Amino acid sequence: MDGRSEDTEAKIAELQALLPGSDAAALYEASRRAALAVEFRGVDEVLGLLRNRSSQIEQLGELTLQALTRAAQLGHLQAGVDLANRIYFSRQTERASEAFALADRAQSIPRALYLLGLFYFAGFGCEKDASKSIHYHQLAAETGEADAMFELYVFYTKGVGTSVDKAVAFSWCERAAEAGNHRAMANLGGFYATGDGVTQDPEKAVVFYDRAAQAGNGLAAATLGMMYAIGDGAPHSDESARRYFRMAESLRYDWRALADQCGLRTDPYEA
Repeated sequence: MDGRSEDTEAKIAELQALLPGSDAAALYEASRRAALAVEFRGVDEVLGLLRNRSSQIEQLGELTLQALTRAAQLGHLQAGVDLANRIYFSRQTERASEAFALADRAQSIPRALYLLGLFYFAGFGCEKDASKSIHYHQLAAETGEADAMFELYVFYTKGVGTSVDKAVAFSWCERAAEAGNHRAMANLGGFYATGDGVTQDPEKAVVFYDRAAQAGNGLAAATLGMMYAIGDGAPHSDESARRYFRMAESLRYDWRALADQCGLRTDPYEA
């Protein structure tokens, strides 16, 4: 058994030992560590570094969710927020009311405010209410929640719960990027690349696309790869193109489809 498998087995044993108990904090911390391990083991399996262990990873994933759920049931607020987050983004509509209740009781946590903003927008466990949605997004944004800042950019761009205001929208996009939201960084890259609402600046476009890619945005990485491959907005460099295409692939973004759309042959950029 290699080190990865040993670590997975150890985390499985830890969760199994904790689940019958009532230590919410210990359950939450163990589930958080296990969730990271599940993510990394999944990547290991894709890369062929952890062969024939899918059942082991699946077991750890199931125990991770059980521990998170147990911690939330015991009243751990952050566990409840994390569980509500999972329920919403996995679109478990049958558990929408549960997710809403978990977020509503944890309004002292910025992520809960952001989730409530999403819930009111989508009518997830509650009635749709655009004004309440923007209210909760604003509360979350004021605490530094980057995802809420990005949603406010979208709201002011489209006039959701407020009037359209491109200047305010751009300001929220900038703030979201500064706070670490990769979608906002990628959007700023697009703005500076095209001159949409700002003075066109290819160098700034590359900077923001790179920040977005480094933060985990696969489309931004693929876009940079294209820019370097065709020499549009960045100096032609097959080496840089190849590096960003590899980054996009590691982020599970299909850069080849983008290349096909742009008429770029992929052969020179394959590993």
